[in-house]
Amino acid sequence: MTTSPSLEDLAFATIRSGRALARSWGEAGLDNRGASHSLCSAACNRLAAGQLLRSRDHDVVAVMGETLRRALNAERPGYGDHAMSEDTRYDTIFFQPRLEELRRLAEVYKHFRACQERYADRLTAERLAARAF
Repeated sequence: MTTSPSLEDLAFATIRSGRALARSWGEAGLDNRGASHSLCSAACNRLAAGQLLRSRDHDVVAVMGETLRRALNAERPGYGDHAMSEDTRYDTIFFQPRLEELRRLAEVYKHFRACQERYADRLTAERLAARAF
């Protein structure tokens, strides 16, 4: 029998991953202007403070992913689409420092999304189980 991580463990992983995303996002200095800039900045501030994002922030995280995808595609056409859907840890692009920085950010972003999804799924499962009993 295998055991699943506790809700506390999943929340902890999500918080840690969110802090890493906020730090990497700030270091990358992606240029997203207008309303999305302030929304992304506010979400990153909450993540950096160790807060879990609210459900309304999920759209902001999607905007961050789209901003990142476009930035990667601007560096190398088509690479953003690839990086956002595939594991790029073993891609060799070391001679393009900006592309490498954004590739690493894409991996941090995808890890955060996965942690966030596991946490949300566990919450849902626990709520459903509580209603069943």
